Amino acid sequence: MRFLITNDDGFDAPGLQALWEALVPLGAVEVVAPAVCHSSKGHAVDTKNSIRVEQRDVEPFGRIRVVQASPADCIRVGLRHVMLENPPDVVVAGINPGANLGVDLFYSGTAAAAREAALLGVPAIAVSRLIHNDFPIDWRVLSGQVSRVVQLLLRPEYGLPVGHFWNVNFPTVAGERYPEELVFVPHGTDPHAVRFQVLESCEDAEVLGYSAVYRDRPRAAGSDVDVLFSQRITVTPVGPSLTSMQSPHLQTVVSLGSAASPD
Repeated sequence: MRFLITNDDGFDAPGLQALWEALVPLGAVEVVAPAVCHSSKGHAVDTKNSIRVEQRDVEPFGRIRVVQASPADCIRVGLRHVMLENPPDVVVAGINPGANLGVDLFYSGTAAAAREAALLGVPAIAVSRLIHNDFPIDWRVLSGQVSRVVQLLLRPEYGLPVGHFWNVNFPTVAGERYPEELVFVPHGTDPHAVRFQVLESCEDAEVLGYSAVYRDRPRAAGSDVDVLFSQRITVTPVGPSLTSMQSPHLQTVVSLGSAASPD
């Protein structure tokens, strides 16, 4: 088994090392990761500027590629350059210190990396862990749990169609005693409880600080947000289509001549 891994926190983040340690017993692991943090930067890619790719010896990985680009670009570089002649069987992104739930998937660089791999035809998994000040992450324990989950999702019965990926979230639990079960749940669509506070102001300008609390977000019953906040491990199959199937006008053809003329 050959893995390609990346993250959105940078090549020197502890979550990337924990992910590498989770996968090394399962096969060969290639690391192509961002030079700096790209958290919450979404699915940005750069097709206008050159991309610098450095080879570095970094413990404990050995030789890796450090890329001056986004997580999605790292996957492009990994699949279409570094591993072009010997592609990976699976791409895994993470381990992100912070959940990626519901509408987070529109912002998450971790999810973007997995999505980019899936769009390019490679099975992919995004892995994150909810954070809380009272429950610090034991990366060694979490690494072992991630290894178990990845092994399960690699079974043939959990294969997804091309373009789709698995999004996995671990809860915060006392003593890192994670549940023994995975809960397969839908992606929540409720918005965040977005709030701002004024930090500075003058006659013509304000400086705002984001003041919303992550856990204050709505949590529709049975969604990934609700189930993870109930201290369960959630797994969500994420697809590539953004088409709203609710519109009654899909697959119809309408003449512009029928449009009302503006007054």
